[in-house]
Amino acid sequence: MSRDVVLQQLDERSAAYQAEAERLRAEADRITELLEVCEAELGRLVTARQVVGELPAVHTAAAVPDQSPIPAPRTGSARMREHGQAAAASFAEQVLRVLAGHAGPVRCRRVAEGLGLEITARNVERVRQRLKKAVAAGVVVQTPGGLFTLARVPAAAGG
Repeated sequence: MSRDVVLQQLDERSAAYQAEAERLRAEADRITELLEVCEAELGRLVTARQVVGELPAVHTAAAVPDQSPIPAPRTGSARMREHGQAAAASFAEQVLRVLAGHAGPVRCRRVAEGLGLEITARNVERVRQRLKKAVAAGVVVQTPGGLFTLARVPAAAGG
């Protein structure tokens, strides 16, 4: 190999490593930003836990009236449609209940595990789609890293 060929190859490798180093720096900056968001949320949750922990314990038996109306008799397809809607609502409630059981943002896979689902791409994607619907409804917040957490409930004014 001639000296010029070796120098050209060294220049090419140097340029490739320079580009990779720049890409990794950008990724490190992105990860640093995500870490700051996560740490800020963690600090907020720790503070909230401390404040709630200092409140006096109140034990009330909250009587929740049965709000479901007595359904009218339906024919086959309408009944199956209602059953499908009820199953979807039930699944959505289960997803939110599992999400509420976590102190911070979690991945869809963790929610699927909490639901007792077999961890398959289909089940994780099903949970992800339900969470995205909840994000659109304002019930759940999705972090920049693709994690999900319950949305903050605004404090009641007055007192």
